[in-house]
This record gives sequence, structure tokens and C-alpha cells, in this order.
Amino acid sequence: MSAQLIVSAIAPNRPGMTNDIVQLVQSFGATISESHMTVMSKEFAVIMEVTGPWNALTKLEHQLPVKAQQLGMLTMIKRSEKPQSNSAQTPYRVTFSNISDRTVIKDITEFFAENTINIEELNCRTLLSPQSERFSGEVKLTVSLTEQQSAEDIRLKFEQFCHAKSLSAEITPLKNS
Repeated sequence: MSAQLIVSAIAPNRPGMTNDIVQLVQSFGATISESHMTVMSKEFAVIMEVTGPWNALTKLEHQLPVKAQQLGMLTMIKRSEKPQSNSAQTPYRVTFSNISDRTVIKDITEFFAENTINIEELNCRTLLSPQSERFSGEVKLTVSLTEQQSAEDIRLKFEQFCHAKSLSAEITPLKNS
């Protein structure tokens, strides 16, 4: 029977860091089933779902902190379970572009919370123009609507929200692959 761990790690960025993490996880007989890796400032950050036999994950839980410290990583590990399949949810991609206000992300997350819409993933990227010191950015989310939520009602509220905040955005259903 397969078990799961959620592993997060932060370390100073350097070439080969991704390879080190993948090899470390696999050396215990575990597999990375999902991961998000990125560089922020000078730090490498990863959060991943690791699966495998219970004994491989137990070894990983006990030995990863020591091995990670040797690589200069701070880690956190949590046991988890596969969620029950909920085919009654429809995922949507939401993309906000040309954002010029750093505080708008609070308004965006508040909109989805107030409408009881689960944010499954949120990515934001900000850029600062060296010539003008002007800020611009984009925010991408994956959200899920239940079958009880009217997609048309949510779309209308979303358009009103974007208009009120002067945001350029789109919301589109994700296709099953």
C-alpha cells in the first residue's frame, strides 16, 4: 500500500539543487508525484508530494532532516492522505495581468474566500522596471467550483469585481487531460 508525505525545503540556490533533491527522495525508494520548485531571491524553494511504500517514507521521514542539513536545506515533512476523488468539482484557471498595485492580491484572495471558492494553487510574479522603478506583475490561480455553484453567477461576480478594481483578468475552465 502506498503512503504520502508532503515535503517542503528551502536552501541557498545553486546549480544542481533540483537534481540533489530528486536523487535524495529516490534514494529512499520514494517517488515525487507532484512538485513545485522555484527560485526566490537567492533561495531555492520546493514543496512536493512524495509517495511510496510505508517503509520507504518512514526512512525518508527519519533521515531526510540530516541529509538535507548536509545540503544546507531547511525542511518540513508532514504525512498526508490522498483526497477522496471529487468529480463534482470543476477546475478553472484565473489569470490577472498588468497588475500595478502590490496590495491587490489581498483583494483577489478575499473575493474567492467570500464566494466560497477553493484556491488550489496561487502563483504571482512581480517585476520592477530598473529604468522607471515601476512595479508590474501577474497572478495565476487554479480554483475549483462545486456543482452547487453556478459558473455563470461566479463569472458575473468575477467580472464585476475586476471592473470595480480595474483589473485585467480572465477565468477559463481547465480541460481534463
